[in-house]
Amino acid sequence: MNENIILSSRVRLARNVDGVPFKGINSASIATRALNALREQGSYMMHSINSLTGLEQTRLVERHLISKELIDCQGSAIIRDDNKVSVMVGEEDHIREQCILPGLHLREAYAELREIDRAIGKEFKFAFNPSFGYLTSCLTNIGTGMRASVMMFLPALALTDSIGRCIGGITRLNMAVRGVYGEGSKAEGYVYQISNQKTLGISENDIVASVENVATHMVESELKAREALMQVDPEGLRDKILRSYGIICNCYTMSKSEFMELIAFVKLGVYYNILSCSDHAALEKIITDVQPASLCLGQGRRLDVGERDKVRASICAKIQQIVCRIGG
Repeated sequence: MNENIILSSRVRLARNVDGVPFKGINSASIATRALNALREQGSYMMHSINSLTGLEQTRLVERHLISKELIDCQGSAIIRDDNKVSVMVGEEDHIREQCILPGLHLREAYAELREIDRAIGKEFKFAFNPSFGYLTSCLTNIGTGMRASVMMFLPALALTDSIGRCIGGITRLNMAVRGVYGEGSKAEGYVYQISNQKTLGISENDIVASVENVATHMVESELKAREALMQVDPEGLRDKILRSYGIICNCYTMSKSEFMELIAFVKLGVYYNILSCSDHAALEKIITDVQPASLCLGQGRRLDVGERDKVRASICAKIQQIVCRIGG
């Protein structure tokens, strides 16, 4: 049941090259050396941000392969062909390595990223202090340089007005709660990103364990909230779910914000066995494909808002091929 709540796990490591200024570097040179270091770790492709169109840059952000800050810094991204591992060069730190896996797999993501870090570490001497650990541009990352995070779908906690209390509780445990695209972003579709805040004086394994424990607690809280949500007004909730399903599959135009709201109730309908989904991966792919930049690139051209909303609606119609109403 966790996969219905924990969408993905990500581990990120921040590294800087010893003896090189943290700002104003030749990121292209570092990116080339990092790519060479990864030759035996899989199939990777390097993307220079300034060689990509605006839509291509934004699509990488939508897929959580790079940050918006990397675009501003005009750095480079080294991305593995399965899109599970990416390395950003020239962002806030010289190198930021990350691994993203579906579901609650923080330990596996860290194990995989550790091999990536070792490979790149053979090419570079990282800035490291025996007392403080890895040195980073931002003081909040000094130590391990690690951010472990989970992306969580928490509609019931939000709809029962319990999310604020839960967020308050986990922030006291040195955890941060952000929106879909990290700091400063909104929790679209009731999706929240939970990550560690403490990186100094704690081991990588302890960070992973602490985020995993908080995620497990949040799953338990969300499940209790879903039970309570159904008990309060079962007929009203069922009607909301079926209306959302009907609109999303039969609309002529669909804005991004409306889509994210409706798809959340469709996914809740699958959880409550009001709706049946034959392919969860295909449903998640549709959610990615209808994001603005991905949608435009799928059409091969830049679309204005009205055009995007119409194309999004036509793609949404495909949902009825994998999601159906139970009992007809």
